[in-house]
Amino acid sequence: MDVSVKLDTSKFDKASAELKKQLPYASSVALNNVAFRIRGEERAAIGRIFVNPAKLTLNSVLVKKATKRTGVAKVFIRDQAPNGTAPSEYLATSVIGENRIDKRFERALRHAGLLPSGMYVVHGKEARLNKHGNISVATYKKILAELRANSGAKKSGADGVNGTKSKYFVGKVNGKRNKQWYGVWKRAGGKRNPTAKPILIFLKGRPNYRQRFPFVGIAQGIARRHLPIELDKAMDHAIKTSKR
Repeated sequence: MDVSVKLDTSKFDKASAELKKQLPYASSVALNNVAFRIRGEERAAIGRIFVNPAKLTLNSVLVKKATKRTGVAKVFIRDQAPNGTAPSEYLATSVIGENRIDKRFERALRHAGLLPSGMYVVHGKEARLNKHGNISVATYKKILAELRANSGAKKSGADGVNGTKSKYFVGKVNGKRNKQWYGVWKRAGGKRNPTAKPILIFLKGRPNYRQRFPFVGIAQGIARRHLPIELDKAMDHAIKTSKR
């Protein structure tokens, strides 16, 4: 996911030889100044739009600088992550406004035969969330390990609230008005009064997110306003310094 920042230099076609000589350098300076301005505005937008965004998310907007040879600067969202999903993947739905892609945890559950086709995972009310409003990677790994998803097991080895083999289990539990909820549950209450806490709920239908992070719009607006100004400044500076 990226935005390329380019310049229309056709107005310099009839310029003097000195201007043409300085144009590649001045263009690269102008493009990079605008690209870093875009990065700053994108990061500020992330801080406004998302609740307590993680450090990886805040720092996910990067710049590939223009050179005299390339004449193009790129502003893009990081497509790698040390652990978990890359920002370019989990921010895509907020940038484009579309159906959410499968989460890594969902893919693992499907592979283990625990999450039916056409169902997706949302947080249950008893899930412990971090300050960013997410279940931590460590918790996901713990749940997956107990459900034997990582080993490719087809069943969790637990048969419901009264089972004793695992703290977590996948199944259906009756809620209010005898409505059954399907998902990942955590045993509680002990042997005398066994209960189950909803950690993850399985729902039918892929979640749909509206567009709320105008990544491209922010970049285009800044480029329109600032590229001409930055190019004029860079050309003036290049010509003045070349005469010294």
